[in-house]
Amino acid sequence: MTKTTKMLAILLAAMTALSGCGGSGTTTTQTEGKTETTAAAEKTGTETAQKGPKDEVVTMAVISSWDTLNIYNTSGNYGNAVADQLFERLVTRTHDGVIEPRLATEWQIADDNKSMTFKLAENALWHDGEKLTANDIVFTCKAMTNPDVDNYYRSAFNVLAGTDDDGVAADTDQVGVEAVDDYTVKFSFKEPKDQDTILNAFLSFLYVLPEHILDTGNYADINNSSFWTSPVGAGPFKYVKDTAGETLEMEAFEDYYQGCPDFKTLVVRVVPAANLTAGLLNGDIDVVGMGSIPLSDWATVKSSDSLVAASVEDYSYQYMLFNLSDEDPDFQDAKVRNAFDKAINKQVMIDQLMLGEGQVAVGPMPKYHPYYDENLKPNTYDPEAAETMLKEAGFNFDKEYLMIVPKGNQVREQSALLIQQDLEKIGVKVKIETYDFTTLLQMLREGKADLGLLGGGSNIDPNESSVILKPNDARNYSLVKDPKWFDLANEGVSKVTKEERKKCYDAYQEALVEDQPYIWLYHQNDLWAYSKRLAEVPIENFVWFNFEVWKWKLAD
Repeated sequence: MTKTTKMLAILLAAMTALSGCGGSGTTTTQTEGKTETTAAAEKTGTETAQKGPKDEVVTMAVISSWDTLNIYNTSGNYGNAVADQLFERLVTRTHDGVIEPRLATEWQIADDNKSMTFKLAENALWHDGEKLTANDIVFTCKAMTNPDVDNYYRSAFNVLAGTDDDGVAADTDQVGVEAVDDYTVKFSFKEPKDQDTILNAFLSFLYVLPEHILDTGNYADINNSSFWTSPVGAGPFKYVKDTAGETLEMEAFEDYYQGCPDFKTLVVRVVPAANLTAGLLNGDIDVVGMGSIPLSDWATVKSSDSLVAASVEDYSYQYMLFNLSDEDPDFQDAKVRNAFDKAINKQVMIDQLMLGEGQVAVGPMPKYHPYYDENLKPNTYDPEAAETMLKEAGFNFDKEYLMIVPKGNQVREQSALLIQQDLEKIGVKVKIETYDFTTLLQMLREGKADLGLLGGGSNIDPNESSVILKPNDARNYSLVKDPKWFDLANEGVSKVTKEERKKCYDAYQEALVEDQPYIWLYHQNDLWAYSKRLAEVPIENFVWFNFEVWKWKLAD
């Protein structure tokens, strides 16, 4: 017996028989946290193929370059702007976290929550014409859990049976993935898992690789394969050529199973943030794919008659950390940390530094996060109460406290100055120093600063922020020793329903507000825009690297 959540993304009629462009249509409803998608068109065998893509070029800008076309071995997010066009994923998600089918057409989770089975689109092809099957997914999972294969994101695979906590499989043949048939794949887990965890934290980032090209009999060959210089994917666009660090050109895949794109050529171009607005206005750029338009340009972009501007709520967060190592006694008292929180005017950061394009943070999850606790009672800005609390706690007002800030994020650097001013108002002396990111992280790990500013997030998984509170973790830059906050979050990992998980993460958020191991500052919106030359661009979904370029249309 299984409990089934079907996600049908059946394509328009006769897609498998057509060599030209087709399309797909779905109707989506939500009930009790589940999404059911039903076909908007049945297969009739009477559909007529559209003409091929228009002989037009669309340029998407990103503010930083991908370091490799191997999406599993890139250290940054910018490779996703390319990978989402070249390769296929089983599922994607909308801005608000609703899972949408892509290669998977439906799925079901077992009653014991220890496995999930997925049906796949049967007309998906690799760019060389070979069929994409469940065997490709099995190969991808086995390859990416093999210790001889370089995989920066291997830990995402640690849900699979046969892997350790780092996602490494001692025996690749024992990895929990199998092809039930050509178009059915089953994933088995080490322990019961909530469906949302699997869909959000694992499968929405699983890019499928071609077994027929990469399987040489030796997984280690994947690392240095010539495949990565001209990859063959199954996505809506095919690789044509690239200039390292500058541009990548792709051509529409006319046999794409979701329907071929409306335009022939897609160019992804690296454009510094300072040049985005000029590029949009003069027509060199059609859409900003990754990277925010500078706030100083935002009014210009919004007022342009030729552009569609979008301020998109982001799931990332900025925070101030304390040195909580045993060697530093200054911030061990939660009363002191709460006093600092009350002393900082976060709304001023939103109003002055972000021109209102953001919101005050209460914790790591913004108010639009599906796991946000509506009953939180955060501190209010009250400098007089903050100073009184510090005096009651016996705080050392004679010491000058060192705050270190990474270079490069203008809003964050400016927020450090506002924090310094706010703390000085209550008698706390703060010295600010800026460093390159690598040096700063090393200083924090060595406990060489009292305070620091960093950011995190960009993941809808409610457990994401717990890593910065995990004792002895490399990302625990506060040097937290007390495991209670991490343990509270980690309780939610093993829960198998959203309701059970919500209770755990409510308790986690409440503990963060009560104890303030970090001061959560703000969530800054992403400022994006695209040319009115285009239509039907789901720009709010870009936050999850979900570009859906086959849906973009050239405006008439």
